Amino acid sequence: MGMAVETGKPGKGPKPSINVTPLVDVVLVLLIIFMLIIPNMQDDKPIELINVMFPDKDADSKEEPLVVTIDRNEVYTLEEQDMAREQAIGLLKDVYARSPKRKVLLRGDAKVPYKAVRTFFKDVQDIGFGGVSLAVGSQRKWDGGGEVD
Repeated sequence: MGMAVETGKPGKGPKPSINVTPLVDVVLVLLIIFMLIIPNMQDDKPIELINVMFPDKDADSKEEPLVVTIDRNEVYTLEEQDMAREQAIGLLKDVYARSPKRKVLLRGDAKVPYKAVRTFFKDVQDIGFGGVSLAVGSQRKWDGGGEVD
């Protein structure tokens, strides 16, 4: 940090001038480093965020998703028709053959064992549908017991 000496009026001593530009540069570099590192840390552990390998190019598709509903008796409803699981998978294979970019929205009753929903979700992905979503209801208060309000 250089100090320049200015000569002012006669009788007064030299007047120092401090150059703060290098100090500001260092502070800005540190600020940028912290802005990049801090958001990628959770619980003081550095993490690498998941990257999308093949982003959905048709995210704004105007085609409505195909809604599949599983009721509490494990009856599958697809295009307003009630059917068994095997029939629903067969119909989904036909839909995929006609429209492979179509999305699927899976709705499961809260009383259905989650294993049934999870295995059907996997079956839909195995058919080839890339955009499978689970429909969820509004959040309810949980009191810590086995049932929700």
